[in-house]
Amino acid sequence: KNVPGLEGVADKAVTGVKFAGKIATNPFKEVLFNAINFREFTFSYTFMPKSEGESYNVRRIIDLFKFHMHPELSTGGLFYLYPSEFEMQYYFKGQQNDFLHKISTCVLTDMSVSYGDERYFSSFPDGSPTEIKMTLKFKELELLTKERIVKGY
Repeated sequence: KNVPGLEGVADKAVTGVKFAGKIATNPFKEVLFNAINFREFTFSYTFMPKSEGESYNVRRIIDLFKFHMHPELSTGGLFYLYPSEFEMQYYFKGQQNDFLHKISTCVLTDMSVSYGDERYFSSFPDGSPTEIKMTLKFKELELLTKERIVKGY
């Protein structure tokens, strides 16, 4: 029961005891396992073509990723068909690199492209850029478990 004029005195006393004794109460917090998220991977590339032809090829690479990132409409346009899936592996000297983790089947969830660096933009005579930066974000379609970690994922 609150006594008029003594509001908060007990709280101040407890705080004083904790401070003097250099102690804190144990909140007995628990963490409950709820779910795990799909792994995401980001890959960034900087292209610096030496000619208009190479710049054109970089554009084709960018257009290809953009194309495969998006869904298509079904016949009649009532449904979306899933975007492309990607199978990726790290290689070293022509073989899969077992020192790096494996990646399950992924989808491309985000892509950004910028032209030039932060200070200036330059181009070839036809207007194609001399520097292109592309960042790709992929998300795995399988959840990571202990069993998959044993297999190298």
